[in-house]
Amino acid sequence: MISNPLNEVKISPSSKTMVSAACSHLIHGIRELNLFSNNPFWTSTLTHTEQIHSTRLFLILTSISLLSVIGYVSLTVHSYEVTRNKFSISDFERLQARYPTTFKSTCTKVSIPYNKFLNVSVRFHQVCSSPFIGRKWISSLYLFNATSYNILDFRTFGFSHYRSLRLLCLLTRQAINDNYHAFNSTNLVALLTFSRAQFNNLAGVLMSNFQKNLLANEKRTAKVTSLMIAQNRLLSALRTNYYTHSKPGSQSYKTYNAHYLERNGIDGSFCDCRSRNNQCTYPAGGFYNWTLPELGKPAKNNPPPQFQKKKKFIQSFIVKR
Repeated sequence: MISNPLNEVKISPSSKTMVSAACSHLIHGIRELNLFSNNPFWTSTLTHTEQIHSTRLFLILTSISLLSVIGYVSLTVHSYEVTRNKFSISDFERLQARYPTTFKSTCTKVSIPYNKFLNVSVRFHQVCSSPFIGRKWISSLYLFNATSYNILDFRTFGFSHYRSLRLLCLLTRQAINDNYHAFNSTNLVALLTFSRAQFNNLAGVLMSNFQKNLLANEKRTAKVTSLMIAQNRLLSALRTNYYTHSKPGSQSYKTYNAHYLERNGIDGSFCDCRSRNNQCTYPAGGFYNWTLPELGKPAKNNPPPQFQKKKKFIQSFIVKR
């Protein structure tokens, strides 16, 4: 290094040569960097140039991996646990909305009956609380000679129909009470607290299952009753869809299925209950002038049925038999 009168520092040619030589040596060392062993025992099948290229690729991939790990560690969110023994519903919903994945709230009671958080109220049809299913009204419809009327006459089946309606209402009340008791005896088991949306979904599923179980039990009861009647061959003395004809003093019996005229149909057309799965319908009324029907033939409706009470006509209604 040489000093001049102007106090300027200049690098001598020998120093420049040393720096240049060091840089050249460093660059050459980087270019010729080879991590493969020179031991003859570990001699690689790669050429010297291929070993240098493999070393460069290894160092580049290693650097990228280290940078990725360092970046991931630096960007990772460190979480810590905070426990609160008591909080309000508003605090619960606020914390759950703020920390949807990490917030957890355990229940103080793991098991709780359904009736503690759900109130099931049942509303029956008005007819089940009306006088039409009362004993007084049903008894007033009883006629000892009911089978002597036309099959379409309301007096033939009014007593039995209202008794069946009363029985249906009683069975429905009993079925609902049984399901209500079973529902209240069942407990919900949960370790973690539900959110408002989860609770609403759970309540909807529970009520849907309650209704489905109720209908399934009702259908099962009706099916068992129908099978008992069919298998025991219980026949009604009333003019129902099936009736048995016999001659006094003989041992021969013949069963006929009922036929009804088609509603608003052409003359002579009729509905066979057996082929229509007992779904034939026809207006019922009061027949005061009628002739005995022929077996296997539809009942006649001439003259038309009329109900009369206090000089006012009551409209006929449809009765499924």
